[in-house]
Amino acid sequence: MDEVHAAPNLSAPISTTVSDGFLLGLESLMGRKDQGHHLAVTVLELEGTPDPEALKRVATTLGHRHPIIHARLRRSLRTFEAAWHPTRPAPIPLHKHDASDLDSLIHTLLNEPSVDIHAEGPNIELHVVTLAPDRWALLILWPHALLDGIGINKFIAELAGGDPGVAHGETCQEAGSPGTLWKRAEPVIKEMRSFPSHRIRSLHQKGSKPTGNRFKVFRFTRTESETIRSKMASTAGELLLLPYYACCAARATRAVIASRHPDEEVPILLSLPVQRQPNPAKRPLFHNHMVAYSLLLTAEDLQELPSATRILYKKYADFLRRKLPAAMEPLTKLMERCPSRFYLKPATFYLNGEICSLFHSHTGQFLPGVTHLFGASLINGYHVPSVSSPPGIGIFFSEYDAQLSCTVSWKDGSLNDEEFHLLQSTLLEDLGATSISSP
Repeated sequence: MDEVHAAPNLSAPISTTVSDGFLLGLESLMGRKDQGHHLAVTVLELEGTPDPEALKRVATTLGHRHPIIHARLRRSLRTFEAAWHPTRPAPIPLHKHDASDLDSLIHTLLNEPSVDIHAEGPNIELHVVTLAPDRWALLILWPHALLDGIGINKFIAELAGGDPGVAHGETCQEAGSPGTLWKRAEPVIKEMRSFPSHRIRSLHQKGSKPTGNRFKVFRFTRTESETIRSKMASTAGELLLLPYYACCAARATRAVIASRHPDEEVPILLSLPVQRQPNPAKRPLFHNHMVAYSLLLTAEDLQELPSATRILYKKYADFLRRKLPAAMEPLTKLMERCPSRFYLKPATFYLNGEICSLFHSHTGQFLPGVTHLFGASLINGYHVPSVSSPPGIGIFFSEYDAQLSCTVSWKDGSLNDEEFHLLQSTLLEDLGATSISSP
C-alpha cells in the first residue's frame, strides 16, 4: 500500500446511488428533530498492543486515496439530487484513548458526534482504545449515508492491507421523469397502501422529543453462539437464518408494544434491507446498495417462533418473486429528488405517525477471512448503529469467528427499564441464550 496517492480531481462531484434516498430521508428527519446524525460505530476488539506508526500510516494513505472521506453532501438547486463534493484530501483523524469501559466511549461517540456529512470535516474517524496491557480496540465512527454493512467490511479489509476493488460506487443510470418513476414504483406503493388497515405502532412515544442514543451489545461466547445456532437449526433450519433472527427481533419488539396496548392485536411492520447487488465481491466500497422492504407480520403470524419464521420467509420470497425490490428503486429515487419532509409527512400521516415498527438487519459473517489487524489478533467485531425515532429502536445481528453479537439500539424515552427487561428476556428466550457474555 503506497503511503500517499496523488491528489485526485476534486472538482467532480460523486453521485449517490438510487439506494440513498431512504437514508438521506432518515438523516434529514433526525436533523430536524434534534436527534443527532445517522451514525454507526464499528468495534474491533484485538489482542496484543497497537502499532501507532502503522495506524498513522494507514490513516494518512486512505484519507488521500478516497476523497469521499472528506466530501460534503449537497443537493443540486436545480434537480435536488444529492452528490458528494470532495474537499482537499487529508488523513483520517486518529484518536487515542485509555479506557476500561468500551461502551461508555461508544456512547460518547454516538451522542457527541464530530462527524456531519453536511459540514466541513471528515466523514470517518478512527479511535484506538487501550483496554489492558495486552488488549485494545479499534473503533470506526462512520455515517450510514456513506457506508453500509458490506461497505464497512470492505473498508476494514483495506485497513488490513487488502484491495477494496471499486472505490466510489456504481454508475447511476438516468432515472427518468417523476411520472416515469412513479409508474415504475406503483407495485410497491400499492403494497404499502395495505398497511394502514392495520394499527401500526412502534416504541416511539408520540409527543416526546428523543435526543440521546442508547444501546446494549450482547456479546455471546462461542459456546453460547453454538447453543443459539443449534436452537435455530432445530427450530427453522440453517437456511432460514435471516428470517429467524428477524422474527426474534420482531417478537421482542412486539412484546413491549403489546404490554402498552394489551387490548390490541399488535402487528409489526418490519423494515428489512434487500441488497441490490447480492454478491459482496462485486459490491463497491462506498454508498448504500440496498432497498428497504417493509414487511407486515400480524399478531397471529408472530404467535410462535417456528411458524413466524416460515411465514416471514414465504412473505420475503414472495416479495422477491414479485420483483418488488425493482419497484423500490424508483421509489427511493423519487425520495432522493424530493425534500424529505414532503414525503415523510404524508408517509407518517398515512401510518399514523410511524415509519415502521423497528429497524433490523443481519450483516452475516463479519470480516470473513480477516484474523489480524496491524499485527494484532482480531478476537471480535460488531456494529453499534444509531436509530431515528420513529420507530425508536433497531435490533441488529452479526457474527465473527463463530461468535454471535446482537446490538439493541434505541432512542431515549422509547424504552423504560422495565420495558427493556421485557424486550431483553423475550429476545434471549427466543434465541435460546441462557447467559450473556461480559463486555
